[in-house]
Amino acid sequence: MTRCAHRLRTGARCPGDVLATGYCDHCGLAADERRFGPLTAKDRPAGFLELPRQRPSSAGERLRRPGDPLRAVMRCSSLECRTVIGPPLTEGPVPLDGYCPVCGKRYSYRPDLDSSEDEADWLAGQYEVLGPIAQGGQGWVYLAVDHHLDEHVAVKGLLNRYLEGGPAQADEERRRLTAIRHHRIVRIRDFVRKLDADGHTVSGAYIVMDDVGDRTLEAMIDATRRGDFVLDIEHVLTYGWQILEALQALHASGLAYMDMKPSNVVHHQDGIKVIDLGALRELGRPHSRPDDILTTSRYASPEINRTRVPTVAHDLHTVGATLRELAEWAVDDEPHGRGIGAASFRAALDRATARDPGRRFRTARDMADQLRGVLREIRALRPGEQDPPEPSPCFTPATRLPGASLGAVPEPAHWLRRPLRGRGRAPRSPALDPAAPTPAEVAAGLPAPRPYEDDPQAGRFQVSSGYDPAQYLAQAPGRRPSVEICLHNVRVSVALGTPRALADARAQLDAARRIRAPRDAHGWRLEWHRALVALAGADEDAEGGEADEGPRTARLREARGRFTVVFRALPGEYAAKLALAHCAELLDEEGLPGYGADALYRAVHARNPSHGGAALGLARGALAAGDRAGALDVLAAVPDSSRDRAVARIAALRIRAAPLGPDGAPAAESDVNEALFDLAQAEQDPAMRLSGDEVLRLRTELLERRLDAVQGTAGERAVREGLEENYRRLAHQRQDRAEYEHLIDLSHEVRPRTRF
Repeated sequence: MTRCAHRLRTGARCPGDVLATGYCDHCGLAADERRFGPLTAKDRPAGFLELPRQRPSSAGERLRRPGDPLRAVMRCSSLECRTVIGPPLTEGPVPLDGYCPVCGKRYSYRPDLDSSEDEADWLAGQYEVLGPIAQGGQGWVYLAVDHHLDEHVAVKGLLNRYLEGGPAQADEERRRLTAIRHHRIVRIRDFVRKLDADGHTVSGAYIVMDDVGDRTLEAMIDATRRGDFVLDIEHVLTYGWQILEALQALHASGLAYMDMKPSNVVHHQDGIKVIDLGALRELGRPHSRPDDILTTSRYASPEINRTRVPTVAHDLHTVGATLRELAEWAVDDEPHGRGIGAASFRAALDRATARDPGRRFRTARDMADQLRGVLREIRALRPGEQDPPEPSPCFTPATRLPGASLGAVPEPAHWLRRPLRGRGRAPRSPALDPAAPTPAEVAAGLPAPRPYEDDPQAGRFQVSSGYDPAQYLAQAPGRRPSVEICLHNVRVSVALGTPRALADARAQLDAARRIRAPRDAHGWRLEWHRALVALAGADEDAEGGEADEGPRTARLREARGRFTVVFRALPGEYAAKLALAHCAELLDEEGLPGYGADALYRAVHARNPSHGGAALGLARGALAAGDRAGALDVLAAVPDSSRDRAVARIAALRIRAAPLGPDGAPAAESDVNEALFDLAQAEQDPAMRLSGDEVLRLRTELLERRLDAVQGTAGERAVREGLEENYRRLAHQRQDRAEYEHLIDLSHEVRPRTRF
């Protein structure tokens, strides 16, 4: 059989075979049938938040053909009657114009502007109407030519020209459009009426707008179905981010869009334009009649029919539902894979469309920030894509680096704890300890959430106020209690890590929970700090002895569960993924369903190679798998501009020269020599800030590795002499007699044999 040449909606190749009938046994397509176009470079987004340029169809292709069905519910023109005109009140095809069978009010859903071959329809002597091109929920849209500027424009008129209050409604839409100036919203150009030869008004008002073409997102889905366009998940995220830009402007003006859906957004040139603002309503203003709220059920929030109150939460639900529909046709799983990016996108949509409006994003900007983060993550996990790191809107950078001991200069205790072997046995350097951080180290080294901006004490957390993140703060007397003061004190206690400090942290969490505050002030922020306390508590002693494995595992799993809540609330942030990666490493379990420590660390590192914690986590995973080259590659990717560069460079020196595992073979002499050369380079680099004593200790460790590699060869004697000298230099730095003698004994063990 012949393998099917098509690909699935996910972008993966179809696994089916073409049967003798000529059709695939998996996707059902014929061998020559088009469904999805091939993935090509021109279909890929050229850059971050960029869309492929789209041109509108020609005027002839866009004009509505006679006989095209009307896609609208026809109702009586009377606002009191509003009877749906159709069976069983009428028989046969419902006429586009006539009289209401209940109250007798006249209606007409026929376009009232048109041009025939004999005579053109004109508005204000300036706009030549070519014909209708589309219909919205309340109006006909016509294509016209502005003969003053010699360009196409769109003209919007009433869907039912006899609608009671229709002209007033059109005038209200005009005023709203005039007041809103935003590059993502279609621009109004004029407001005209149709006049007869004597200058008298013939029909109602028309809004003249920029012509933004016909490439609605609904049309882009259709093009994808036909195989004429490849809709990438990056396109979908960019659409969402730009739509939310427009909605943020509307919300700032006190308006809700209400009816977001794919047919109300146009892919215009290399961006989007939101069109059809006829459903705009004032935020928070309740409406008594169902007809006063215009929505589309497939995208509307579940509460809108019950409350009839326009809200930001409703608008964000419609955006989430729109993006979910687009994503069903987007390529989101290629042969190289995108790791956790798809899961992050699903989490963003789940929050936007949550049944409880209080669990949705707070503002359009909040949702846009998370979509931006998800897009950056997906692009970072795609080979060849790398965008500059951006500051997080929700977290401040961590000041500590968990697991940094792998990239630290060995302390003298590294040799003072070493047992003596005696001169009769060949010396062997100890295995390199990957030095995974403890739960308490992780808790103290994770990023801190930015203070909730509306907290009564938010100003105290500004650097200019003298804010010290390591000092406890007291609530301001006589002022409203602050959740952020409590959470700050939790972080201070977690950093101390003592049993008493952790008890204080739990008390502060209880106090924060009791303070009346908006859900966003509690929500994920409380979960984050509860997870920190659970992590720090995993290292508490059980009855004065060693930490009990049962309670320790339970606390780590509690922390993982709480960090998962934060991930679902902030899927575009990498702080929660970093925390989940640490939990997965400590538990040796998945951090998120389907994603272990390596996948989570990689998501952070790909997005921000400067993050030393993610690089060290990946290096530890590579060392555990015996992959020295993989560990070195990820550490080499930490750029020179990173504040963690010195740690990464020292870790690479030690890893390059070390045997892997307790029974691992020594590193090759060439690798050790390369590590010694790198150390000489680092010694001259002012950015490394290595003291003479630190260079001595690092060189001593590397010489021990070199001795492992050259034992039994002609070069062994020279290495022993150099190592003996280094041990003696270390000994002369010790003030304690026993420590001095121990290091001198090590020098005797390694000293080459001499003859007299």
